[in-house]
Amino acid sequence: MNYPVNIVADIGGTNARFACIAENGNALYDFRNYACEDFQHFREVILAYLNDSSIKHPGRLCIAVAGVVEKDWIDLPNNHFAFSQFTLQKELGLEIIFINDFTAQLKSIGSLVSSELHWLGRQRPRGKFIHAAVGPGTGLGVAGQTPSGEIIPSEGGHFAWAPLDSHEYELLKLCWERYPRVSVERLLSGPGLSLLYWANSILHGQEREMKAADITNSARGGDAICMRTVRDFIQILGSVAGDIAIVMGALDGIYLMGDMLLHLRGLYRPVLLRNRFNDKGRYADYCASIPLAVVEASNTGLRGCVKMLQETKRDHLFNQQLFYQKTEQPG
Repeated sequence: MNYPVNIVADIGGTNARFACIAENGNALYDFRNYACEDFQHFREVILAYLNDSSIKHPGRLCIAVAGVVEKDWIDLPNNHFAFSQFTLQKELGLEIIFINDFTAQLKSIGSLVSSELHWLGRQRPRGKFIHAAVGPGTGLGVAGQTPSGEIIPSEGGHFAWAPLDSHEYELLKLCWERYPRVSVERLLSGPGLSLLYWANSILHGQEREMKAADITNSARGGDAICMRTVRDFIQILGSVAGDIAIVMGALDGIYLMGDMLLHLRGLYRPVLLRNRFNDKGRYADYCASIPLAVVEASNTGLRGCVKMLQETKRDHLFNQQLFYQKTEQPG
């Protein structure tokens, strides 16, 4: 590859996904996935991809990370990576734009086709109001976007969970045995599915632990506790998505995104999710008027990074580096 190749990456709590951008500026190729736990430092993941892809002339990179990017120092809450944006760019000699992973998810929405959107209800976006993305994975991502395209960053996965019926209250009491504060991310994530299974197994009189992938597989096989766990997960997701819609005023829709929902496809009735989304007491009509979609597309984080590179000029990188040079660099 003799021409400069732009690269995109989506770094979650568990996986680091990379791809190259074709010369036309849209198509992706040379997809690779790395386990974050296999690398001590984040720069090693980037170097591994450059080596495996045999890229001689890397161009710009856009990297989405599941964490706060507004400061130079990035410390990812769901894995061990922590680094200075400025130092990393200087060490590698590369131009890198870092964005939040749910900024990338929102940026990808414009690239979705009708077959990649499963609408729950007849409501559709009108393009006049805020819309938001919510997605469970290793953690729970949340972000919003204005009609003009401005991103509204959020750490909405960390507000406290409130049960809505006696069963959920029993789940919460058990979760309190492990966590003094139970945020919605504690439940709406891969580890959260395991936590819900553990609590449900106790309520069924047989305390057990199980990984998220095994819960999904066993639910497909008809295991009663696993099926109940998936049902709880989906209903809680619906309730939380409705809360986020109210908090953000996301009248143009909530998009439920991420690979975890793809793995759960076919294990729940979508009406359960929609009913919980709408179940907001005096604001039931408000939520019932909001579009709600499950995004059934792959590589949305990478697709959002492509859009970000298209929108970002090179002088943005220069100004960003000057800013980071003037800020304190954590040790």
